[in-house]
Amino acid sequence: MKQKWLLGTLFFCVFLAWFTEVLLSPFYPQFFRKVFGVEDLAYTGYYIFVCRLTVVIASPLWGILARWFSVKHLIYFGQLGSAIMTAMMATATNEKQFLWYTVVLLVLKSSYFLVYTLIIQLAGESQRSTVAGTYQAVSHGAIVTSTIAGAWMMGWEAPLSLFYGVAIVDLIQLALCIYLLRGVETKPQNKPITQESKVTTEKQQIGFILAIGMAILTFQLANNLIRPYFTEYVIAPEPFNISLLNSSILFLIPSVMAIAALPYIHFACKPNKLKQIYTFGMVLLVASLFLQGWTNSLLFLILSRLVYGFFLAVTETVLQLKLFNESSETGIHFNYSVAASFANVGRLGAPLAASWLVSNYNLAAPFLIAAIFSIANWIFAKITIFQNSQKPQTLPPVPQD
Repeated sequence: MKQKWLLGTLFFCVFLAWFTEVLLSPFYPQFFRKVFGVEDLAYTGYYIFVCRLTVVIASPLWGILARWFSVKHLIYFGQLGSAIMTAMMATATNEKQFLWYTVVLLVLKSSYFLVYTLIIQLAGESQRSTVAGTYQAVSHGAIVTSTIAGAWMMGWEAPLSLFYGVAIVDLIQLALCIYLLRGVETKPQNKPITQESKVTTEKQQIGFILAIGMAILTFQLANNLIRPYFTEYVIAPEPFNISLLNSSILFLIPSVMAIAALPYIHFACKPNKLKQIYTFGMVLLVASLFLQGWTNSLLFLILSRLVYGFFLAVTETVLQLKLFNESSETGIHFNYSVAASFANVGRLGAPLAASWLVSNYNLAAPFLIAAIFSIANWIFAKITIFQNSQKPQTLPPVPQD
């Protein structure tokens, strides 16, 4: 019973991390205009760029710290610091102050990547597909919930006041984690290792991290390429001309389908089937991306969004499982934090690439280029991370004096 409560609490932390990250993302231009009087739309792009770059830099640092310090203590520190900085964001009086508070918050909140890897460790190897599928469902559920909450928040006279509520929830989850993680050992294990084994391990680890990192980067680049201008694409007079409300519903379809994919992920994503599942999923992902960019039919657009959302969750889960399955117990936190940095590089480049494509071609171009990137991603993954390989053993942490 305690195990279920513990995992449930840790997933609540994951939900809250995604909720606060996505809360304002669809509404940044309106938010900065309403709260701080910023009319320049370029400021939104600058703000997002700084946020992504902060996460790219900060994520591996927490993975490195996990080699020397207890993971649960790092999580506690991140949670307490996040609560303080979230409350500080509610006091911001101008956009520059808000940006600095956000940067510090993201440095601290990057520690939340350790929550996911801790769940993976606590649940055990046999439950990895279930945990990874649940992670997809929780994160996309948070995206749906936060998008609705963000729209509601923008109607407030003082939208910043919501951050006080988020800070209180941060403190509640900190208290729950401290209580439920009592007696749970999360200190790094020091094991002796020979010099010959150390050299071999380093080569394996660097090659593996670079390969799966590039696969994750191109995956995130492709699938975030279609997000920034999706609502503009579907509300344009041609070919769909639908309302802003309906465009928001279409935008959220993939997140809803990611939740629906949980039973399939649990059933299908077994270690010996990951290569086949990834291939099948990428074929349908590519087809659905091409269809979204080419179709003039609203029905086909909806169907392609349904397929796209389902297999987006499946293929992303496969990459995560591949990472976890080929990481040792001592290296899982570091490996995932580095992978998260690669993912954020992809997310960082996607809006810039999408803007260039829309400016030089049309609103459908991001879908077609995303499909091409996805094909390249599948080819690269096939010849690198899905080649037969032995599980690399990550270097144990340096013993403390």
